[in-house]
Amino acid sequence: MSVDVSIRDDIADFLLNHYNVDLNSVPADATLEDLGLDSLGVLSVADLIETKYDISLDDERIASVKTFSDLMDLIRVKIAESAG
Repeated sequence: MSVDVSIRDDIADFLLNHYNVDLNSVPADATLEDLGLDSLGVLSVADLIETKYDISLDDERIASVKTFSDLMDLIRVKIAESAG
């Protein structure tokens, strides 16, 4: 399983369990607001990802994320940085 799929699955599980949002029915360009995430929800997702993948997502960059695909891009960059 690729890292992208694993991250997406982790976020999908979180959204389903905490916000009753099925990520499979949401377009990739959906905003985090479309997913029902407020700033606290975004930070909760970030905390989940930071813990599981041992990376650090700074709050300023998280605050600038507007769409689910932006979030995935940020996580990919951070994982690549920590691996390199």
